[in-house]
Amino acid sequence: MPSSTTSEGRSPVASSPQCAGSPAPQTAQASSATLPSVAEEDHEEYDDGDSAFGGARSDMTDTVSMTSSIMKYREENGRTYHAFGSTDHWGPNDENAKEQQDISHHFWSLLLKGELYLAPVISPQRILDVGTGTGIDVAEKHPEADVKGFDVSPIQPSWLPPNCRFELDDFNQEWQDYSKYDLIHARELLGSVPDWPKFYSECFKALKPGGWIDCSEPGLYFESCYDTLGENHPYKLWGTAMLEAGNNAGMTFDVGPYIAQRLENAGFIDVVEKRICCTIGKWSKDPWEREVGLWEQLRLEKGVQDFCERRFINNLGWQPEEVTVFGAEMRNAVKNNRLLAHHWFYFAFGRKPPEDE
Repeated sequence: MPSSTTSEGRSPVASSPQCAGSPAPQTAQASSATLPSVAEEDHEEYDDGDSAFGGARSDMTDTVSMTSSIMKYREENGRTYHAFGSTDHWGPNDENAKEQQDISHHFWSLLLKGELYLAPVISPQRILDVGTGTGIDVAEKHPEADVKGFDVSPIQPSWLPPNCRFELDDFNQEWQDYSKYDLIHARELLGSVPDWPKFYSECFKALKPGGWIDCSEPGLYFESCYDTLGENHPYKLWGTAMLEAGNNAGMTFDVGPYIAQRLENAGFIDVVEKRICCTIGKWSKDPWEREVGLWEQLRLEKGVQDFCERRFINNLGWQPEEVTVFGAEMRNAVKNNRLLAHHWFYFAFGRKPPEDE
């Protein structure tokens, strides 16, 4: 019988009051979490002058290898999407999307206070990064390790650490690397996996005995501490429409609350789930939460159109003009600090049983 452990995903504010509308985790590993305290100052509208942007990465060697035959894209409504693999991913892969992914990568780093994963793996020698996007930090953190990343779009930078390689591969198909990896890292795969039990089964088989899987996903829903959002508020419409669009496509966006149970079902042991509540904007009293909240605000402001456009048009029958209008309404909501909006993030990790257990 797989064992599981519950761990709290607390916000750093120790005595924050609970806001209305906090989600009840829907897995067996339910964890508690608190929401941030509201700053006493006025919650003025978003001003990008308040955000502190970090520096760029450098000093990398050119080791990327991708052939021109897989650089073909599909163009829809003025955006480009991958043309590789068995499924149509919701996210574009053009320059605007790459910029949003770099912002998102920095946001995740802040959210985890510089950690790249939460699994207690020690000195991993072989690491697989699934759905890599543009992230290469795990290779820099473990220069002694062999790091392989695969994704369905060749959007990675051409300059990479010498111990890192990217491959175009379809993680929804049967994998070939079995009993090979010490760590598998998977992040933000929501809306892109038609069969989650199969995906976690492939991860299980790809790990060495005793190896770890580490997963992280954003929640689907945005909430307000006031709990007064009407059914026609953009945040409410977002949750309803994204859930329907993902289900129509056969690849749900409602993933986070179910990770831990699915890991257990796949055979993983020592499963731990954590939840973190992230503010949207700078309304928290805590300086760290304010910084993370500003980056979340920027990430969403830059990305809401990318997240929903293809699914809403292809799977809900919306017109492009309708998506444009809704995207503008969502961005206005995201920039409204007076809403005291927040967003839950889900983390879970587990271990493949060693051979002697």
